[in-house]
Amino acid sequence: MDVMASPYRLAPDSPSRQLLWELNQLAISTQQDFYAQLDREDEEREAQHRQALAKASKRHERIRHDAEQCRLQIERQIEAERRRQEEERQRDIERLRQEQLDQELAARKRAEKERAKTAELEEQRLAAIKRAEKEAADRLKAEKERDELEKATRRSIVEREAESRRIDEVRTAEARAKTNAASLITPTRSSPVISSQTVQLIRPATGTPDVTAEHQRYLEIHQSLKELRKGLAAQGAQNPELKNAMGNMRREIRKCVGQIREGKGTNNTLPRQALVEILKKAATAENPQIDIPIYLASPPSDANGSKGSALLLYCLNIFAKAIVNQFITEAGPKPKIADALGTVASHIFAVSDFRWHDISLIDVLIAKMHVTCPVIFGIYGNEQTVEGKQRLGWIKEDVDGPFISETTHFDRMTGLSAGFAGISLKNYERARTKNPYPEYHYWKAIARLTNVPPDGVTQTHFIALKAMIQGYESKILLFFGDAGLAALRHILIELPKRSPPSPAAKQLAGLVDVLRKEKKLML
Repeated sequence: MDVMASPYRLAPDSPSRQLLWELNQLAISTQQDFYAQLDREDEEREAQHRQALAKASKRHERIRHDAEQCRLQIERQIEAERRRQEEERQRDIERLRQEQLDQELAARKRAEKERAKTAELEEQRLAAIKRAEKEAADRLKAEKERDELEKATRRSIVEREAESRRIDEVRTAEARAKTNAASLITPTRSSPVISSQTVQLIRPATGTPDVTAEHQRYLEIHQSLKELRKGLAAQGAQNPELKNAMGNMRREIRKCVGQIREGKGTNNTLPRQALVEILKKAATAENPQIDIPIYLASPPSDANGSKGSALLLYCLNIFAKAIVNQFITEAGPKPKIADALGTVASHIFAVSDFRWHDISLIDVLIAKMHVTCPVIFGIYGNEQTVEGKQRLGWIKEDVDGPFISETTHFDRMTGLSAGFAGISLKNYERARTKNPYPEYHYWKAIARLTNVPPDGVTQTHFIALKAMIQGYESKILLFFGDAGLAALRHILIELPKRSPPSPAAKQLAGLVDVLRKEKKLML
């Protein structure tokens, strides 16, 4: 109630009314205080509420933040777990894929292995068929070659008999044709004594006058060649042009011989052609001239004109010496090269430009073989004595020193014997030139080696026989047919049995197994 509007305000004269007004005023004041108090309490409570709300808000914010962090952590854990599971799933997929690839690879390998095995079996089957066909062809070829060998042997016998008759006529001639002009060099000469008849293995071929005379004749030729070399050197001292030509040719010949090689695919055409060109230059040299028959083991008695190029003979001598040195140094430890060296040597001495009255000058080379390897020409001796060793071809380290070692001597004999086979086992049936040293020389050599008296057989003989046979088996059968097979059986089986035991004899006998394994040749 509005105090100013109270009816008691208009009745101040009434005490009751005054009292009532005062009481009313008191009530009003009290009510105002009350309401003021209430307002203050409300404000306090409101302030408290606001504080409580602020605290609650802060606590709520803190709880919300903690909840958010917890949510993020849980999400991160969930994501990590998802990635882990995804990675594990990928690993499982990769493992399964790799296992599948491994299985496919293993299957391919098994398939390839099966294909390779099948192909190998097929190749073996085809190879067996080819071997069978080849064996059949080889048998037919062998039969054909055997027939051809028999024909060739018969022809060779006829030729040798004709040659023998011709030489017999030479022996019975009253006198040799004498040269009209003086020779550049005049060494001692002796009548040649050589037989070209077929030498049978069962016939003694050593220790006879013919063997000794033949060997002596070649030693004389060798000495004459030394004198030729000295004579030309003396002339070269007064003739610089001749001296330079001799020096250049000597060096070129040695170089070309050193270039000769062996082996499949090897071609010695270039060094051989170079040698031919050098020797052709020497052959065309008009001066000096030399009496050629001096250097032949069996010169003809009716040759018109005995002169020839001294420079050619000099170069052939240098070539022969180089070939022999190669036999010793290269063919000794490596006998296979002997055939290549022998081929070149045979070719050079077969060239028509280097012949004299159509006679090969290969005696120049054979003379050096007689000096270095006399055993293959039927010369033998006691290997326990100095003289015997010298007769067998042993050399000394120095003039007054000891003999070379047994190993070195055997290497020398191996190279020289293999080289002799390489020279004498050459087929000239299709060649335009004549064979300068036919195969009957080989047959004669193995006959002489085989027919040495029992007390004269030495290890040198076995070494020489082994070198002359190993690697030449096919040529032996080609030239001599059944006779060659019988010779191999006699040399490799019978000879070692009846000879004193020795390492060299054992090596020779060992060729039987080698021929059976490598050549399929049964003795």
